[in-house]
Amino acid sequence: MTTAQLDNDILSGQLEHVATIAKRRTGRKAAPSTFWRWCKKGLRGGSIKLQAIHHSGYWQTTEAAFDAFLQEQSQAAMDSLECDGPDDATLEAAGLL
Repeated sequence: MTTAQLDNDILSGQLEHVATIAKRRTGRKAAPSTFWRWCKKGLRGGSIKLQAIHHSGYWQTTEAAFDAFLQEQSQAAMDSLECDGPDDATLEAAGLL
């Protein structure tokens, strides 16, 4: 599947202002510059971008696109965690388990 097809699939749902979806999904109100950055510049060096369209002066996207954006961020965060910490036996011996 090409990127254009993916964009069309994700953006084929009900479009809403990014601010509305972000507030509903995260419980926070973000600045308009945040939405611009998510859609144009991206996160993590531009590797993660919110698929959206700019229409009538507002960034608009779908729930599916916003959910995919959040999942990409979560996956990138998990991938960057390299935990080679102690095993359960070591923690038990230290009285931490």
